[in-house]
Amino acid sequence: MKNRNEIFEAAKQLHFSGKIKESQKLYLKLLKKNEDNDKLLFLVGTTYLQIKNYNKAINYLGRSIKQNPKFADSFNNIGIALAETKDYLTALKNYNEAIKLNSNFLEAYLNKGIALNKLEQYNEAIDCLKLVIKSEPKNSKAYLNLGNVYKNIEDFDEAILAYNKA
Repeated sequence: MKNRNEIFEAAKQLHFSGKIKESQKLYLKLLKKNEDNDKLLFLVGTTYLQIKNYNKAINYLGRSIKQNPKFADSFNNIGIALAETKDYLTALKNYNEAIKLNSNFLEAYLNKGIALNKLEQYNEAIDCLKLVIKSEPKNSKAYLNLGNVYKNIEDFDEAILAYNKA
């Protein structure tokens, strides 16, 4: 019988190779023996996010945050799950918390920009997305979403520029 470290390494390998459900089974097996492990809760929540089971993702990621309220990735991922359920305001709060914990967390800024666009807070969305672009000039997702913001405010010239850079 494999020990916990071997099971965990096997789960991570499956996860990184795209075998999400298989990795999830192993993470859940490990979690039964260690229900308060914030990293396992995060990984299980992330697998649920990846298979688009947003309610379970929110549940596990929320539990991860309760165990470790200083893990920025959990806040970012729960924000993604909340945004997928169209709860952009709560998603935004989670992205802000992720950024507060890690001011260089570009993915959280990107996600925040997308949520701000959905909330029609266009100037703030532009600021977030430009911040990402400044740090990662080849980030096509940032340019794509910047184009979406400009399209929403009917600045079509800027939208086309952003889309072309995407």
